[in-house]
Amino acid sequence: MRPEQGKRSGDLLLEIRGLRIEGQSDDVWQEIVSGIDLTLRRGEVLGLIGESGAGKSTIGLAAMGYARPGCRITHGTVVFDGIDLLRISEAEKRRIWGARIAYVAQSAAAAFNPAHRLIEQYCESALTHGLMGRREAEVGAVDLFGRLRLPDP
Repeated sequence: MRPEQGKRSGDLLLEIRGLRIEGQSDDVWQEIVSGIDLTLRRGEVLGLIGESGAGKSTIGLAAMGYARPGCRITHGTVVFDGIDLLRISEAEKRRIWGARIAYVAQSAAAAFNPAHRLIEQYCESALTHGLMGRREAEVGAVDLFGRLRLPDP
């Protein structure tokens, strides 16, 4: 086992400790998330509630070891299934993202790009990570879209 893989943590899926994130405004870095601790066990659901601009999305992305442009994670640990996402390479993160962990925005407008067909966006992660072939992904997409009663799935 490679060291960055760590050991499976039993029922502990995600553990965030002492997370601090800074955001840049006018070339000045200011702390926008101050020492968050979260624990998520397998089978649990965790919700983040707060006002607009409170940092929910920033924390959600940081749970994947990611900080959007203009932000940086300055302190803490983010351990997903025994893997410290703040200590592994970007290439290793890209292998995990979409296959094992993903961020789903609460806003449909932020979740999908209207310049691309929805079916392509649905299939992208499964194809990128080799989870299924194009035909299987498309059949699954059409089935899901039909169950959601989308027009002309």
